[in-house]
Amino acid sequence: MAVTKSSVLMLMIASLASGCMAVLLALSIGQRSMLIISIPGFVVGAFFALRYATYDRSKTKEEEHKRSRNRHKH
Repeated sequence: MAVTKSSVLMLMIASLASGCMAVLLALSIGQRSMLIISIPGFVVGAFFALRYATYDRSKTKEEEHKRSRNRHKH
């Protein structure tokens, strides 16, 4: 899967922003039940934040795996 670091960052920002807007909207209209709907935005945002934080490490591991696989082919 070709995912770049900038695309992960864009998804993270969009997810967290939509989650924040949903919470603010739910609080402004006074419906606490709407807060449940905003939770997935934060969960998805947190997932992409974790992916963004660990992107360099996972990319390094993937490239090392490719190099070791190529070394053993000969």
